[in-house]
Amino acid sequence: MMLDFNALGGGGGNGAPVLEPRKIFTTLVRQPRFRFPSANQGEVLDKWFDLRGRRDNTIKMNTGSGKMLVGLLALQSCLNEGVGPAVYVVPDNYLLHQVLTEARDLGIVATGDADDPAFLAGRTILVINIHKLVNGKSVFGVGGIRKPIGSIVIDDAHACLSTVDDQFSISLPAIHPVYNELLRIFEDDLRAQSEVGLVELKNGDPQALMLIPFWAWHQKREQVISILHSHREDDGLLFKWPLLKDVLAICQCAVGGAGLEIAPRCVPIEKIAAFQHAKRRIYMTATLADDGVLVTKLDADPGMVSSPIKPKGAGEIGDRMIVVPQEINTNIVEGDVKALAVEIARTKNVAVIVPSDRRAAFWSDVAGQILKSDTIALGVDRLKGGEHVGITVLVNRYDGVDLPDDACRLLIIDGLPEFLGLLDRIESSVLEGTDLELLRQVQKVEQGMGRGVRSSEDRCAVLLLGNRLAQRINQPSARSMFTPATLAQLDLGREVTQQVKGQPASALRPLLDYCIEGNVQWWQAGRSRLAHAPEGQASWVNPSIVLQREAFDLLAMSQSKQAEQKLQQAVNAESDRSVRGYLKQQLAEALTITDPAEAQAVLLSAVSDNRRVVKPIAGITHTRITAPAVQAEASLSFISSRCINPNQIVLLANALADDLVWDELRTERFEASIRELGKLVGFGSQRPDNEYRDGGPDNLWAVGGLHFFVIECKSGVKNDGRLISKDHCNQLLGSISWFRLNYDASCTYTPILIEPVSRFQQEASPSSDMRVIDDEKLRALRDAIRSFGGAVASLGTFNDASAVAALLDSHQFTAAKFPTRYTKAFSK
Repeated sequence: MMLDFNALGGGGGNGAPVLEPRKIFTTLVRQPRFRFPSANQGEVLDKWFDLRGRRDNTIKMNTGSGKMLVGLLALQSCLNEGVGPAVYVVPDNYLLHQVLTEARDLGIVATGDADDPAFLAGRTILVINIHKLVNGKSVFGVGGIRKPIGSIVIDDAHACLSTVDDQFSISLPAIHPVYNELLRIFEDDLRAQSEVGLVELKNGDPQALMLIPFWAWHQKREQVISILHSHREDDGLLFKWPLLKDVLAICQCAVGGAGLEIAPRCVPIEKIAAFQHAKRRIYMTATLADDGVLVTKLDADPGMVSSPIKPKGAGEIGDRMIVVPQEINTNIVEGDVKALAVEIARTKNVAVIVPSDRRAAFWSDVAGQILKSDTIALGVDRLKGGEHVGITVLVNRYDGVDLPDDACRLLIIDGLPEFLGLLDRIESSVLEGTDLELLRQVQKVEQGMGRGVRSSEDRCAVLLLGNRLAQRINQPSARSMFTPATLAQLDLGREVTQQVKGQPASALRPLLDYCIEGNVQWWQAGRSRLAHAPEGQASWVNPSIVLQREAFDLLAMSQSKQAEQKLQQAVNAESDRSVRGYLKQQLAEALTITDPAEAQAVLLSAVSDNRRVVKPIAGITHTRITAPAVQAEASLSFISSRCINPNQIVLLANALADDLVWDELRTERFEASIRELGKLVGFGSQRPDNEYRDGGPDNLWAVGGLHFFVIECKSGVKNDGRLISKDHCNQLLGSISWFRLNYDASCTYTPILIEPVSRFQQEASPSSDMRVIDDEKLRALRDAIRSFGGAVASLGTFNDASAVAALLDSHQFTAAKFPTRYTKAFSK
């Protein structure tokens, strides 16, 4: 006898569709590992179901707490309710296969084929990577809709955004015809910004970087569009041109020695109309505090993003012992941590996240594999397949990588994340020293720390390596930038490592093993700390970001006046001078369309707040620096502004010393650290070339008695014995001329060139008073900086000016002694 299942309300007959995700779960024919949703998953699904009518929802769950199951059940609920077609988006193909496997095991029908009739009919979920959705030839349509989307999940949304950014930017190498054509039409405009900068661009200097002035870009936009249009079928433009052609007039263009980059300030995601018009958009992220990027990149509703769906408390997260070696003992060096990693890697898999290829080279002699974007999938497969690789180095990969269980038992974040894009580098320079820049770095670090724990039952020890990284995360404002769960684990790690304070790196091994080996008492201590962690702020979207997004959208619709009003609101609300100057530049960009003269006036005002913004047409009047009245008091004032305890003084000094290295990719950081060093030792300190771009030196110190050090930094030169070139000599001679022009005859100077060797080529004509900080002297300077930091810290107080004066003298950081100790005469 055959049963009539329709009569029983099953088989998809007359029974009403099941909508609640929890109930859907009970109807699925699933693998035994799916017994029931966890408490956190169930709580999040219930909250989402109540709020599913909102167009934008953000689901925030800690890494490894089961977001994938939540996303699949939410989309199945949407399909059951008739809000299809449904799309599940992931950052890469590796995760794509994971989601398809998860759906199959869960009993949810999913496909990877965008032409699958069942998907188009709203009966199955399409799983794709973000590139399939967002590109200039998108199968979903560009400008119009070819395949509609009813409901969409963006999983690991922050990782997806890097692809979105890439698709909405044009990057072309210097060998591409467009590079020379744009350089030709903007040559005079770039020369007005910086003559030296233009020369460096033309010479292909890898660190040369300039922003084309926005008024010149606006005035010559038709020429730009014509040039790009003629190359629209080229590889670098084929998939980008359709997305950017309508907003090119309000894009920025950065030109570097090796290439150029063109991108808008916000992403015009409406070009992917199927996404823009989806009825339900769900962004799934780890519990990072700042979600403003969802507004600027995906045009998410800021009000909805600010009230995300999340479990109560700090949420589920794996066990991590987070340790900062330099906090335990400031004498620990990177080689000590490397040796510790090698020891642990004999039996465990160790992952090291580095910011660049240069830093990857430090680990190359001990690494089992070094993974970049083209090798990441195969390398991660080896680890997840159970293979013992030893040390795996991940180059600039802070998100989108899963290393669960034995794939990674020790994770090392080596140094501060670096911004590699040209426009990102310019923005980072403009925002240097602000909380906005610090927030970006902290969030990158926190993303990276999540790679090694992929479930609440997972465990992974974490080392944060590097004095600059340690110094940044110890800044008072950094605490509020970490999520409550990570902050709780950081604090617990600091308490534990107090037990080995002052000991060598080798003393860390037995402590790390408590986490690595899964010690029950350590596990319970960690669980207890997380259970008592406050919920913290669920999400935060900077109001300024919202105004910038609204202004961008208005500019894209040629509503310049309204855009100006939005940006003026952002300027008025900002208290940080550097950020305010950055926002004033954006206001000037909008004004240049309707009132070029007012735009220049606003830009001149921006310069008074932040000298690193674009230089106005009228130029910038150089502000003369003077030496502080009392050197030791100035030194203490600078230290007090950066440090709240003696250990932070050591971290600051060590970070400065670490930055003073020969490296063509870190010249900006070198010059910034020379400026900071001047302030640390109580001199007046400035970066004229960076702040005024008028032919001045890289650095200028006012050392007292109307005497100055005029400093040119050539830290990008390889330390291979080559002689000082005529060009470098002429740059310092030019800086001397600049000094004589800007300072009267009562001021004296010592010209100093920082270069690996102290001998000039025969063609060079150095002035007789030139001094050189060569490799030998730079090493001595680094050692002295570290020693000075330790000595000041040992005072235990920030108010003993006489003691600091004695330390400045003994370390030869005075106007009279510095040239003798840390520079030498040149030879030919």
